[in-house]
Amino acid sequence: MTWSEIRDLHVEFLAEQGFRPKVDDEGDIHFRYEGRHHFIMESQEDTYFHLLFPNFFPLTSGTEVEAAALAASSATRVTKVAKVYLNPAMDNVCASVELLVAKPTDVHDQFLRCLGILGTATGKFLEEMTARLEGAQPAVRTA
Repeated sequence: MTWSEIRDLHVEFLAEQGFRPKVDDEGDIHFRYEGRHHFIMESQEDTYFHLLFPNFFPLTSGTEVEAAALAASSATRVTKVAKVYLNPAMDNVCASVELLVAKPTDVHDQFLRCLGILGTATGKFLEEMTARLEGAQPAVRTA
């Protein structure tokens, strides 16, 4: 199945769910959820799904970059399925959910849950980041 066919399935699904999906200039699917920009990213595989919440926390200093790297690691460690990471320019933080599926439409049954997982991961990141920037001792598990 081509990305064009997969994209059409996802766009139709999102529209049926009340989202207003648009295909951007790069071929990714853009939609807003709770006022925030999200993307279903183009994939070269029909068994891989990538939901992106980009650039939700800008970084302006080396101190913030260091704290964000640790907070992102912590949020990723404690949240199932989600990844929180610094973008390549190290000036913003992104979150994503990536899934392997048997067929592209399998993700539709879990889509709202995926959005919720992104919310959980970004919430954990923000908690950890706030604690680090305020100088509080972040919650760290030790073995």
